[in-house]
Amino acid sequence: MAGEALGPVVVATAVGGVVQFSLAAVAYHHRERQGARPFGWLSLAAGGWAVLQVIVLLAPSTEVASGAALLGDAVSSQIPMLWLVFTVVYTGHREWLTRGRLVALWTPLSAYSLVRLTAPVHGVALAPVRVVTENGIAAPAPTETVALAAQSLVAYGLILVGYLLLVAFLLDSRNVYRAETGALVLGGLFPTAGTVVVSVAGGVHPGVSVAPAMFAVHGVVAGLVLFRYDFQSVAPVATDLLAEELADPVVVLDDDDVVIDHNPAAERLVDDGDLTGRHADAVTDGFADRLADGAAVTVDAPGDDRDVSSFSLGVTAVEDQYGVAKGRLVHLRDVTHQQRRLDQLTAMQAATRQFIGARTAAEVADIAVRFASDVHDQPYAALLRYDETTDALVSEAVTDRLAAELRVEPDESIRVPRGSGPLWETFESGELAAFEGERDLVIGPYAFASAVALFLPLGERGVLVIGTDEGEGYTETDEQLGQILARTTETALTRVEYEEELRASRAAVERRNKQIEFFNGVLRHNIRNAMLVIDGHAHHLQSRVDEGDAEKLGTIRTWCSDLTEMTEKIRAVNDTVTATEDERLERVDLSGILHEEVLALSERYDVAIEFDVCDDLTVAANELVADVVEGVLSNAVEHNDSAQPRVRVSTEPMGEWIQVRIADNGPGLSEEMQTQVFQREMATSQTAHGFGLYFVSVMMDLYSGNVWFEESAELSPSIDSTGSSDRSRGTVVVLEFRLAETAPELSPDE
Repeated sequence: MAGEALGPVVVATAVGGVVQFSLAAVAYHHRERQGARPFGWLSLAAGGWAVLQVIVLLAPSTEVASGAALLGDAVSSQIPMLWLVFTVVYTGHREWLTRGRLVALWTPLSAYSLVRLTAPVHGVALAPVRVVTENGIAAPAPTETVALAAQSLVAYGLILVGYLLLVAFLLDSRNVYRAETGALVLGGLFPTAGTVVVSVAGGVHPGVSVAPAMFAVHGVVAGLVLFRYDFQSVAPVATDLLAEELADPVVVLDDDDVVIDHNPAAERLVDDGDLTGRHADAVTDGFADRLADGAAVTVDAPGDDRDVSSFSLGVTAVEDQYGVAKGRLVHLRDVTHQQRRLDQLTAMQAATRQFIGARTAAEVADIAVRFASDVHDQPYAALLRYDETTDALVSEAVTDRLAAELRVEPDESIRVPRGSGPLWETFESGELAAFEGERDLVIGPYAFASAVALFLPLGERGVLVIGTDEGEGYTETDEQLGQILARTTETALTRVEYEEELRASRAAVERRNKQIEFFNGVLRHNIRNAMLVIDGHAHHLQSRVDEGDAEKLGTIRTWCSDLTEMTEKIRAVNDTVTATEDERLERVDLSGILHEEVLALSERYDVAIEFDVCDDLTVAANELVADVVEGVLSNAVEHNDSAQPRVRVSTEPMGEWIQVRIADNGPGLSEEMQTQVFQREMATSQTAHGFGLYFVSVMMDLYSGNVWFEESAELSPSIDSTGSSDRSRGTVVVLEFRLAETAPELSPDE
């Protein structure tokens, strides 16, 4: 076999085979990469086809050439299907490659090749091979048959489907790999289009194909796309995304956090304006570490017209069509103004704690003015309180800058009489007023230009003024922050005033308690001693006078004893009134006291008593509860005009409370009398020993309890000896005590 065309064809085909085998080796080395395995099998098949064609051309005999030709046709028949598998995997549709589909698509070509290879056995020649000499090349060539045409049609159909998949992927709006896909489409056209062109032009030889050599061109292009230049990396992906994020800095990082691309807005982050090829930490120290948690960063950005800029980080993983991460796109959203507001609100919280700790209006004013100046960046600040005595707004605190601008001493008061300009308008209207330089800033008798200011009302307390000579006006956010400061200041001033009133009230109460304690001591000491002297003399005379006078002396002694006992009770009442709730209340056995007082009542009066009291009732009261009960019981008998006075004492649990119900069958009380009987103006002589029901009301209030009247419906008329019914007569006094188990921190029983 000889000829001028033989040498170039052999060399080109051999070079193509070497290239394809090399690419197969590279694909195997990168076999973990998406699409590498299908590409490797495609390159291996193309390389094998090229080697077998070289053998055909250089074979020493016709038999060897024909066998190599049959093997070459069998190998080449697999290339269309391998090409289709590669394009399906590359375009991200691996899920299409089910076992059934692969078997169905691969069977026709594989069956055709198998029949041709086994023709010597079964004698069926689908495309008989004959030796043809053309252009000085003698080589086997298949005979044109219907079977060969069908095989070619199926092969070119599979190749066309692969191209259509690539073209569809290229035109997909979501495809960010257009450059890569376009290169593959162009590279894949070389073996197919080249074969067609050569065939149309007459070809080299009917049994020799230029496709193996052309496959080398396709393989080199695909290999460069997939492995050498890594077109699947983050760079081409980021191109479209960068176009969407031009307002703020955007940088694209590879797996090593190296900047491989950025938009023009990112240039202001560094001095020289170029970040490409530099580590992410060039933006600011620790920038790469902050990307993991998406935390905000503060950057000393030379391109910004401020000391520092704050950015929130939006990190987007850049993935290929297989879902493999190739890098990160970082969007730095400028939140400098938001961060400044957040810092101001945080400082406002700290100032609020200071407001809470302030004890005087001057301290509150100083805190408000310092906050407005230091945090709110308002060098002109003043708080003017309303002075009711002079009907004027008087400065409580003023910044040094404002004092200097107004030409007053820092400790000099600024007094603004009623009706003097916009300050009073704000105070009287209660509405914020903003001044943006269209007129002079007027504060009472003072005025100066070139300033913007806010007049913030403090309710009835005064006006807070904040201003600056920088900027053209206030935003809505500025006004909101100023109003927050004003409301907090007003609340603090209100609290301070209330606390001052409370302290004054406490001081007055303390003075009154000391006075009560003094007169209580005088009462106890002087009256008690006087009663002892009177009782002593009466006792001395009682045995030296006649019986009539002795009886009168006995009356004197009885009154001495009663008055002495009363002074002790008055002392106990005063101690209870002046004591705190924790000091005045203790655990008291109410059941025992009720039993003792009812027994004493029966001994003093001729009265029928019903007693229905729960056992072991312990309430929150003190030693005077016995006098409370005794006063109500005595009142029920002493003012009873029934032929047979009757009294019923019962208890009724009411959750955390116990009600003591003392009912009588007396004349009853009118609604007006029920209201007045607990008042101080009622004569104390209406009850025993001068302790009226006003005393009962006072003590129940001190016990945190309650007392009221009800109409009697509790006494059975059957016990009336006259046989008449008293159901419409009588009164019930209800004493409501808190049970000791539900009252906190009570003293133990004494």
